[in-house]
Amino acid sequence: MHFSTLSVICGLAAAAAAATTTSACNADNCLRAVRASSFPTRAGAADCSSYFEATVTPATSTITTTATVTSFANKRRRGLNAEPALEARQVTVVPSAIPTYASACSGSARYSSACSCIGVTATTSTAATPLTTVTVTVTAEITKPTVAFTGFYGQACDAGTENGDDGSFIEGECISLPDQISIDDEGFSAGSSVGLTAADCTITFYSDPACTQVEHTAPATPGCQFVGFDFSGELTCAA
Repeated sequence: MHFSTLSVICGLAAAAAAATTTSACNADNCLRAVRASSFPTRAGAADCSSYFEATVTPATSTITTTATVTSFANKRRRGLNAEPALEARQVTVVPSAIPTYASACSGSARYSSACSCIGVTATTSTAATPLTTVTVTVTAEITKPTVAFTGFYGQACDAGTENGDDGSFIEGECISLPDQISIDDEGFSAGSSVGLTAADCTITFYSDPACTQVEHTAPATPGCQFVGFDFSGELTCAA
């Protein structure tokens, strides 16, 4: 009697296991289509592996290079607004195309279940990290050498003959000198030029307003300079 009861229990356990297997992998037309890998035009397991493979593309890695441009502080310039940078994100691509021979599978869930029943599991592959190069522009601000002056109607910078037409010579720029008979060079500034002195610079006076017809030259050191009826002047300095 004891042996008979044990046999019944074992039989029920085997039947339950068979029922579970049958429930998990229902041999319907979807599974049959996937299993039929003997056809030359079909590769059921390989297609399932491809379907289950997720490809992860890492976020783009940015390589930053620096370009330096020169801007003169004592020249008028316009600023540009930089475009905001976009945040790089990782992307995961999962295949979603079901082979045409598995048309009996009514959707992703049934096809995935059939693939699992033939032993195919999900895999993940990681693609190479994309690279991009961004150039950052850095502005190096430079101040040109200058010589400040006061204008006079008198020939020798006489007190009381100031004409109120004060200004500054800027290296490499043509400066208009209307109504000047003499000027008093009051202050030299080397700007961003380290080690430059007034003795390294010269003021050239021109008889035309466009700094093309040289009249005479004078040192950029402090002191009164006779200008006469010259119309323009320009500061030049040794490199």
